[in-house]
Amino acid sequence: DRAVVSFGEAIAGQVAGVQVQQTSSAPGAGLSIKIRGVGSISADNTPLYVIDGVPLDNTTGSYGAQGASGANVPTNPLASINPGDIQSIDILKDASATSIYGSRGSNGVVIITTKQGTKGKTQISVNASTGWQNIDHKIPMLSSAEWAERQTDIRNYNWTYLNGVAIPGRSASDPNSVRGTAAVKIPNEFLDPSLLPDTDWQDVVYQTAPMNNYQLAASGGTDNVRFYISGNYINQEAITKGQGFKKYSLRGNIDANVTDKIKIGFRIAPSYSVNDISTSGGLSYYGGVTAAVVTSPPVFPVYNPDGTYNSTRTFTYNDGTPPTNLAFSNGLALSREYENVMKMFNTVGTLFTTIDFTKHLSLRSSINADITNINTDAFVPSTISVSGSNLYGSTFTSNNLSWSNENTLSYDNIFAEKHHVNVLVGFSEQMATFTSSGISANQYPNNLVKTVNAGIVTSTSASKSQWSMASFISRVKYDFNEKYFLTATFRRDGSSRFGADSKWGNFPSAAIGWRVSEENFMKGVDFISDLKLRASYGVVGNDQIGNYGAIGQVSPRTAVLGSGDGRRVSGLSQSNLGNSFLTWEQSKSVDIGIDIGLFNNRINITADYYDKASSGMLFGVPVPTFTGFSQTLRNLGKIRNKGIEVNIETRNIDTRNLVWTSNFNISANKNKVEALNANNDDIFSVNYGVVNAITHRTRVGETMASYYGFIYDGVYKNSAELAAGPKLASGITALGDPRLKDISGPNGKPDGLIDNFDKTTLGNNLPDFTFGFTNSVTYKNFDFSILIQGVQGVEVLNLLKTSGNYKAVSSLFKNYWKSESEPGDGTNFRPTYAAYQGNNPVITSWLVEDGSFVRIKNVTLGYRLPKLFGGKVIKNARAYMNVQNLYTFTSYEGYNPEVNTVEGTDNLTPGMDFGTFPLTRTITLGINITL
Repeated sequence: DRAVVSFGEAIAGQVAGVQVQQTSSAPGAGLSIKIRGVGSISADNTPLYVIDGVPLDNTTGSYGAQGASGANVPTNPLASINPGDIQSIDILKDASATSIYGSRGSNGVVIITTKQGTKGKTQISVNASTGWQNIDHKIPMLSSAEWAERQTDIRNYNWTYLNGVAIPGRSASDPNSVRGTAAVKIPNEFLDPSLLPDTDWQDVVYQTAPMNNYQLAASGGTDNVRFYISGNYINQEAITKGQGFKKYSLRGNIDANVTDKIKIGFRIAPSYSVNDISTSGGLSYYGGVTAAVVTSPPVFPVYNPDGTYNSTRTFTYNDGTPPTNLAFSNGLALSREYENVMKMFNTVGTLFTTIDFTKHLSLRSSINADITNINTDAFVPSTISVSGSNLYGSTFTSNNLSWSNENTLSYDNIFAEKHHVNVLVGFSEQMATFTSSGISANQYPNNLVKTVNAGIVTSTSASKSQWSMASFISRVKYDFNEKYFLTATFRRDGSSRFGADSKWGNFPSAAIGWRVSEENFMKGVDFISDLKLRASYGVVGNDQIGNYGAIGQVSPRTAVLGSGDGRRVSGLSQSNLGNSFLTWEQSKSVDIGIDIGLFNNRINITADYYDKASSGMLFGVPVPTFTGFSQTLRNLGKIRNKGIEVNIETRNIDTRNLVWTSNFNISANKNKVEALNANNDDIFSVNYGVVNAITHRTRVGETMASYYGFIYDGVYKNSAELAAGPKLASGITALGDPRLKDISGPNGKPDGLIDNFDKTTLGNNLPDFTFGFTNSVTYKNFDFSILIQGVQGVEVLNLLKTSGNYKAVSSLFKNYWKSESEPGDGTNFRPTYAAYQGNNPVITSWLVEDGSFVRIKNVTLGYRLPKLFGGKVIKNARAYMNVQNLYTFTSYEGYNPEVNTVEGTDNLTPGMDFGTFPLTRTITLGINITL
């Protein structure tokens, strides 16, 4: 009954140990789902999704679309599924439960079962909703007068100081006529800010965006044939003007009894979506829309006098100096004019049969397919081109076909009334083929013809890859009188991604359970209605890496050879150094749990402790230069995740007219790197697409991918502090600069210098604990529910604070150091231009913010309408109002603490914010009708 557009919204905050990050509210955006932490450095940490028995190919979301920069844009592998078709969601977390899926379930398994038909008269259901999306909150910005004052202070400082030392005879009151270059002169517009526009770029670019969701479904059947069919249409505009998402999807589920012994079933779910992703969040070829919004000064008008988009600001001077122009990215032009449209067709289908040989012995066989085709066309018109004429375009196409065949034979029987045995054996195989091609061009003659043939081709690309897996499965389940339980599973997987001698991996698991409440000594303990103890141990593998890391590959190259006419010739050369010994990452997990039901199960408590050690992690290690390569993949290192999970369900009130239920879950996970390479060398990570500096470090004994840099200790407010404080080992330290802590030196002790010895761990993007709290109340025909979600003990690297010079437009840049007599608040350093940055561009703890939050995630109020015409025409009808992301309590100063600009691209650089798409608040009105 909750109005959700995506699968992730349906489970966020609902399950202990499952962290669902809504890193972007852009329509059709990808999700980050982690189950019990992060267990791999370079392999995929995404759980396995299984829809009606069909395992989805996780690599589809990784390939995604390509924007104008040629960079991958993460897509959501579950974007094609209609939440209205979902009957149930089960999440498997411990190794014993996931081991039946082998290496594919190394990061947990999400099992989605869609609705099926039932015997009876055909029922038709109509679900329709319309809604509005707004930005969750605005970031406070400087006014034009405040921005002009800041720029004036920068110019005065650069005129009166050189290398941090005051220049004798110069003062901030000196007229322009005695100053040198225009860079240190004060424009007329700064002298009278009333001459400047005061543009609120957030109001200009962001809008109230409509959203519509319609579904029509029919279900029914006879004794022998049952069906469920549905159609869904979603039209969701983005809060950034000119962008949006449309999706059309169908589903057909059919089950039939061929004979009393043979049953067949068919599931198919095609979908087609059009996503104008533009450059909504983060970085891109010409800068993201959001980054442009939060770094564009208010002094820039949106339009030129002729109605075209403005991209410069002219400043004049009172001493005859020629006017100067300052260029910027117009966020509205980027949002409306930059075309980057991704069209995706996806089909997930399965055909299966079940044969009951006897009452106890049955065979199930299925053929499954997951097909995805993506086409992305991008075009940068002259209205937003940096040069105004160097137009850019690209086209990218990818196709992914994944098919699998699964066959299982199961035996189920009860002996002597108390001994229940279930035995399953099977074989499965899976193969996926991915192909892609892309073309980029520039120097288009105009904006009229946007296909790449109209420009000059600058680059082409093409790729084809394939992988396969074969598996043998066996499982034995036994219970005695539903009191004592034992499960043993063994799976043997073979993957084409590894070397010839390492393709196969063995993955066993075992679990035991004891329902204590069934023992005679518990008969008198009336308030305990159920009590079960559980324990499990298992080993699973992970092969979610590139397809050809174990073998050397060749790639096409062109070169000029000999002393001929200079023409380039084509050929092949080795592109990577293979490792035939490459093998599985392995995770060994222990899980101990307890299930308690109290007061006739009105209170149900589930608690688990887990310890998961992942070893043989796959990552690149340096190799000698004489090999011609810099690194190769090897199995090294170990990461441990351990934690606790608690889930409490209560039925607080249960009467005829009033029912109140609650669900509270909380989980805490501790991630620790226990080993890396032979020398346990640190791994330093840089994402050049965001910032040209080391941002993360992975070190033994610490959390994986921790932020790395200097400790920020305020600013040098006066000469005494400057003289007493540490100095930069290379560079100049001046008044008003950030004061960095001197914590170490070559001998391990502070040495009065700021250098790499003083860098340290500054936090990480893995939370200490997460929780969710849901309350549902039904009173007569009214229903109400509220979900509160919380994440605590997590940090975000807010790189928008590195936007110095004229791009510093946030109100965070108020109360800065101006002089010894005006030191500001003591924590905000002096404004600078890029050429005068001193300490300012480095990664420090000033950029690391607390990303903890408590969010009112979902509020729903519904009313079930009385039956009309005696229920003969309309059997049920319910109207509702839903609010998603009502309010977020957080100290984070960006748009969304659940953030990652480089979403899904690198396990070693998480949690960076450089203009991520804002969180949206969505209000929806809807009605559900059953005919």
